[in-house]
Amino acid sequence: MNLKRLAIISITTYALCALWAITGVQGDAETLQSPSVPSTVTLGMLTPQQLEERAEELTATTTTTTTSTTSPVPFTRLADFDPDTKCQEWFQTAITVGWPNNTETLEKLGRLLWKETRCLNVSYTHPSFNGHDHGVAQINQIHRKYVEQLFDMPMEESMSDPTRNLRFAYLLYSDIAETGGCGWKPWRLC
Repeated sequence: MNLKRLAIISITTYALCALWAITGVQGDAETLQSPSVPSTVTLGMLTPQQLEERAEELTATTTTTTTSTTSPVPFTRLADFDPDTKCQEWFQTAITVGWPNNTETLEKLGRLLWKETRCLNVSYTHPSFNGHDHGVAQINQIHRKYVEQLFDMPMEESMSDPTRNLRFAYLLYSDIAETGGCGWKPWRLC
C-alpha cells in the first residue's frame, strides 16, 4: 500500500473519530445528508417559477456549505488525482456544488483554475480584476443576465462567492457536455 494513501486514510479516520467524539453522536443517530445536486443541469430559458426554485436551491446549498458554524461542511472523499494537481483546495467545494468526483474532471478543473486565476478568487475588488471575468473560475460578463436572474443579486457580488462561482461554472460545463460538446469550451480547454 502506498504510504501517502495510508497516511491520508489514517488522518481521515482519526478526524472522523474525533468529530464523532466531539459531537457526541450515540446510538441511533440520524444520518447527515449532503445536499442533493442534480447530475445534469440545462441552461435553457427558464420560467419565473423555475428561476425562483433554482435560486432557492442554490441559496440553500451555498448557505449550508459556506456560512454554517455549528455543523461541519459535508466532506466527500475525493477521487484519486496526481498530488501535484494545482488548485486542490477548491475541489471539495466543486464536488459539493455538482462537479463530477472523478480523476479526469478534477485534474482538468485544477488546470482551469490555475490557468485562469492561479487558484485565487479574483473578484471585482481584487487588484488583478480585469473588468470582465469574475471569481475563481473567471465567469465572463457575457453571462451577466443569467447569473443575476439565477442568484437574484448583482453579478459582481454573486460571482465573488467561490461556491456560487464554481456552481455557475459547473452549469456552463454541464450544459455543453450534456449536448455532446466539450464542457471546457468556455475556458478554451477543449
